[in-house]
Amino acid sequence: MEDKLNDLLSTGNRIYRTGWAHEWHKQGKKVIGVLDTLVPEEVIFAAGMLPWRIQGTWQDNISLAMMYRVPQSCCFLNHVTQSLLEGEFDFLDGMIASTRDADFVRVWDLWTSLNKTPFTHILDIPIIDSGSARHRFADNIRGMISTLSGFFKVDIDDPSLRHAIAVYDKSRTLLRQVYDLRKQEIPPLSGSEFLSLTTAAAVMPRDEFNRQLEELLPYIKERKVYAGSTLPRILLSSDLLDNPGYPDLVEQAGCLIAMDDMDTGSRYFRDEIGEVSDDPAYALATHYLNNRSARMVDWQDQAEHLIQCVKEFDIDGVLDLPDMYDYPREFRRAYIEEKLKKESIPFMSFERDYHLANTGQLKTRIEAFLEILDSHS
Repeated sequence: MEDKLNDLLSTGNRIYRTGWAHEWHKQGKKVIGVLDTLVPEEVIFAAGMLPWRIQGTWQDNISLAMMYRVPQSCCFLNHVTQSLLEGEFDFLDGMIASTRDADFVRVWDLWTSLNKTPFTHILDIPIIDSGSARHRFADNIRGMISTLSGFFKVDIDDPSLRHAIAVYDKSRTLLRQVYDLRKQEIPPLSGSEFLSLTTAAAVMPRDEFNRQLEELLPYIKERKVYAGSTLPRILLSSDLLDNPGYPDLVEQAGCLIAMDDMDTGSRYFRDEIGEVSDDPAYALATHYLNNRSARMVDWQDQAEHLIQCVKEFDIDGVLDLPDMYDYPREFRRAYIEEKLKKESIPFMSFERDYHLANTGQLKTRIEAFLEILDSHS
């Protein structure tokens, strides 16, 4: 079973992450790139297509991208742009972006103008979760359904959406069961393995991912890994982080990542939508607006969620690793730090590049944070 687990965990890495997409094409099916976790993948799945999470290159050289970008741009999007210009996404039949922030919109503009992908769409997402915002977002999702089905001449009806929601809900349930194992003194997966699991889910047919994870779950629950039981327990907070080298670096500094707050981690499979009896688009809108992203205005709820995770997973400190020039997170940082300080929860924030870089400096700063935790205990 260890080999099967390793195969699943490797599915989302840079070498193998296009494997299922190419297999999908062999079956005559379409693959749609998804630039943001705020885009409801269920719509694409309901269309009989493969939602495929877009990553950027992990190489240092992004000189092609910087012909179109400014130095103070989101590093994740800089690397995505480099991959786009190098032709890494030429196999995609379509791409859907979001209005996560202005920089995401600029990348969608560039992507569309280059005309390298047959279909492109951008989904407008409100920054507040309210009754009127949910209705507006539901309308936007219906527009995405209409545009996608019209372009590819496929039907996306309510029964297919309900089925897709049920399939994705099963993923959320399974992933939550795996994440609950992080409450153990020594979790059965490392921080990088937990990240590899969620990034694999984002590039596989979701029903196939569910089948494999459900088969592996009993083994994962009993799996034993070597880790010091006295290591500090860290909650890793970030967005746009898909490189397992970063959680590896954190744990190599001498701690255990016992929980995360990431859009590529725990926030990717937040609460199930549940059975949908009426409007699937409204159900999706309600779910995806409760995303705890820094670009939303409900910072108080986000801080309370972090505090709850600290208590539930017995966390010693919160380590924030924002992608450089991720401005929504930069704006929110002081607020989160103040809320955690009032609860006597140690917090430290270090900016990182998108690709694995400046590892020596980062490790030194992480070790300094761990010394603070040691004195705090």
